Amino acid sequence: MNKEILRAGIYIRVSTEEQAKHGYSIESQRSRLKEWCQEHHYQIIDVYADEGKSARTKLSNRKELARLLDDVRENKIDRIVIWRLDRWFRNVADFYRIQDILDKNGVDWECSDEDFNTSTSNGRLYLNIKLSIAQNESDQTSDRIKFNFDNMVKNKRPISGALPIGYKIEGEKQNKRVVKDPELSQMAIDMFDKFEETLSLHATTQYLIENYPQRPIRYERVKHMIKNSMYHGVYRDVEDYCEPYISKERHLKIIDIIKKNQRVNVPSGFKFKFSGLIWCYDCHLRMAGSSAGRMHADGSRFRFGMYKCNNHFLDSRCTNNHVVNENKLEKWLIDNFLLKLNDYVVSIESLEEKNENENLQRKISYYQSRMTRLNDLYIDGRISREKYESDYDDAQSKLKELQENASVSINPNNIKKYKQILESSTIFDIYNKLDPENKLAFWGEYIDHIEQDPDNPCDNWIVFFK
Repeated sequence: MNKEILRAGIYIRVSTEEQAKHGYSIESQRSRLKEWCQEHHYQIIDVYADEGKSARTKLSNRKELARLLDDVRENKIDRIVIWRLDRWFRNVADFYRIQDILDKNGVDWECSDEDFNTSTSNGRLYLNIKLSIAQNESDQTSDRIKFNFDNMVKNKRPISGALPIGYKIEGEKQNKRVVKDPELSQMAIDMFDKFEETLSLHATTQYLIENYPQRPIRYERVKHMIKNSMYHGVYRDVEDYCEPYISKERHLKIIDIIKKNQRVNVPSGFKFKFSGLIWCYDCHLRMAGSSAGRMHADGSRFRFGMYKCNNHFLDSRCTNNHVVNENKLEKWLIDNFLLKLNDYVVSIESLEEKNENENLQRKISYYQSRMTRLNDLYIDGRISREKYESDYDDAQSKLKELQENASVSINPNNIKKYKQILESSTIFDIYNKLDPENKLAFWGEYIDHIEQDPDNPCDNWIVFFK
């Protein structure tokens, strides 16, 4: 690059095991790389250190790497400096995923203690070979760990400290065993007794929260924990792994009740009333709809739609863990739609007098955020390069169009349409006779999108009109 002083970002990664065994500490890498940058007269922009992350950790879970790539996109960095190649990549797929981003932003990288030249075909071939060897070594290590874990379980030894409530690890080194925890035994017993009494995971969770405040617990933990086979003494198909709390027959009966009571995804054919209209209030992605069923006491089922943020439920990239019940939202809209629409019409007329258009600005912000999210999804490997380029170009094109028309006022035809529906006294009498497909068309005629109220996400919504 034709720059007198290169702006450098230092990237460091070390796993807990490597730090303990080999002394590859964060501080030793930091010191070595800062010295390297000073010798080469680089301007250090920042140090990005992922501590406790192994070579097999997904790129999307390396938070400091994500921050580094954000700064690359914002043109804050000219060169990335790393200690050795295995701090940066451990497989060919990761290399090309990140290298593509670096190439697009004119950023290169170098190792302080290894020599790589990626400007020639032979150089890249050597790099591919090196990465393939590193990936193979990592895979072999994983196989050895799996073998050791399987052997430990076979010999009834614990392989982690994550145990269901009511158990603890006791003993030293080779004699460690999973045993009952006297302090929490009664909590485990009460969990099963309360569920059999109420047949409700929610009621069971609430009971545990109220009676065992010293051990806070959430519904999702109870939902998964209560089905843990350790409670009837089995772990990974190894019988008598630990002392049971209940019999296998009783436990399997409880698990069967839970499965029958769970919301069950319904096959295609279900028609949604708000498909594409509900956005997450936190990450602003469209919430995913899934049709579900629940069983009545008489054994019959009824179906309903629900919406959730996949950014939270798939990979915890979002804080919104609230699910939207379609029937509950529909009732709320019927009760509040005309009032919200009237308020919006008043605000539109006021905005027009000031020649402002908040709706347009919100859409501009949405497409700006979408372009950033697409970059993150591509880095994580959740979308293909073809889809990334197609969706990114589409978002960029729409953003440009919106920015060019930012001064255009709201369409007066919309105001006329809104006022017409406000004057109707029978609109919901007609609406209630529509099928789900036409109900979706009705809401889509007036609503741009709906978001949960962050302060009351289960019972209140914010409506954004077109």
